[in-house]
Amino acid sequence: MATPTVVSAQLLSWVLWVLVWAAALLLATVLGSRAGRQWRERRDAKLLGELRPAMLEVASGEDDDASALRRLTVVPRRRVPVVDRAVSAMLSKVRGEPARALARVLDAHGRAEWAITGLSSHSAVRRAHAAWTLGLMRARESAPRLLPLLQDRSADVVVAAARALALLGDGSAARAVLRAVAPRRRPRGLPSWVAVESLCAFDDAAAPVIEEATLHPDPAVRHVAATVIGVRPVPGAAPVVRERLAQETDPRALTAFVGALGWVGGAQDLAVLSELARHRDESVALAAVESLERLGLPASVAALGPLVEDTRPRLAERAAVALTELGPAGRERLLGALDGDTPAVHPAHYALQLSAMRGAGRGVA
Repeated sequence: MATPTVVSAQLLSWVLWVLVWAAALLLATVLGSRAGRQWRERRDAKLLGELRPAMLEVASGEDDDASALRRLTVVPRRRVPVVDRAVSAMLSKVRGEPARALARVLDAHGRAEWAITGLSSHSAVRRAHAAWTLGLMRARESAPRLLPLLQDRSADVVVAAARALALLGDGSAARAVLRAVAPRRRPRGLPSWVAVESLCAFDDAAAPVIEEATLHPDPAVRHVAATVIGVRPVPGAAPVVRERLAQETDPRALTAFVGALGWVGGAQDLAVLSELARHRDESVALAAVESLERLGLPASVAALGPLVEDTRPRLAERAAVALTELGPAGRERLLGALDGDTPAVHPAHYALQLSAMRGAGRGVA
């Protein structure tokens, strides 16, 4: 009968051999997987190298006889995924007819049908990918299918749908995008920057909806609408901005309206912007300073001058920088501040130095 010591030694030896073989098998699997991936990457790179001239010809709009387009659409079936990935990457960078031509490559490979089916997938990743694919393909007729995804339970899907709609440019989706900013059934809405990006890309049909959104009960929606007005043309926006600005109580939305006034306003807005430049909320005050600079009127110098002595360093420096952008009168105001012993000395010195560095960078004497 074997002693316990002998049995334990044999068992330990056997376990060690099992572990060694398991480690060797794992290593072989990892190395085999890596080698296979590298082989596929070389194969795909070779294929793309052969087809890249055709892709570039289509993307640049120089495929006059459509020969390059035909070459891309008739690739072997097993090569289709490789080509589609490369074409999709190009589609995110081109516009107009070249984009429509590249989209026909994906359409010929059945990607539109794949994407439409994927919109109802149980996988959030698949739904987001499907929405983005339809946007890349500029499939404007798919807009009604994308709208429900703006209320999807997945935030990633909502963002993908909004960005896809931006590529389609259909202004009829504006109301749905704004609704997604303040959803009723989800704790988080569509991020403001995504909503602004989409609304700015829409056609003119979005303009009245954007104007209407400045009265929305949710301040997040009002903030988005005001930001958009400051970026894209909205006919007749100036009176709307002035009226809403006078009524707005939310600091973030007020900041956006003040910023928009710098784009759509004029000389008649100098008084209100001068007052808002002293607002207790620094974000509002900074937006007013930027708007005064953007208006570029001589009277802006008188409004900005006293702010260089403001006790809030960031605001004082921003006002000083704005003065350097308002011509000789603004610079003279800062040079005068250097001669005194006031809080304006540091902001004035900072702004003049910054202006000098910018001038040197532009080659300005």
